[in-house]
Amino acid sequence: MKKVIIIIAVLAIALGAAAYFIFLRGKAADSEAKPSQTPQLYTWAIEDYFVTNVKDSDKLFKISVVLVLNKPGMDEFLEAKQFTIRDALIFMLRDLTEDDISSPDIQDRLRVAIPEKLNKALEIDNIVSAYFNDFVMQ
Repeated sequence: MKKVIIIIAVLAIALGAAAYFIFLRGKAADSEAKPSQTPQLYTWAIEDYFVTNVKDSDKLFKISVVLVLNKPGMDEFLEAKQFTIRDALIFMLRDLTEDDISSPDIQDRLRVAIPEKLNKALEIDNIVSAYFNDFVMQ
């Protein structure tokens, strides 16, 4: 009787170890094999710069923008829609005051506002941010 209990205990331990290596260890190896993927981002530079009047001022505001996209191959679409992009950006920028442009966080605010405005105007959701090449108020 003691031998049967010892054999059953050994078999239970062996089955438990086999189950661990097959199921749990395999899942851990799968998660280690697949590194967390960060989304691939792409850029598209708007060739021309934008110059607009500053609201309630005699000053001008000049900006050039590079759009950050989460989808490749958008170049042709954006080229074809440049008039929509320019229109949306000019109307948004004309609404900025001297205080807005002089504020320390204006670039961060525009980095959020520009994609929102352009995604809405273009009826897409692929513009995720914006970089600035020029950012001048004269």
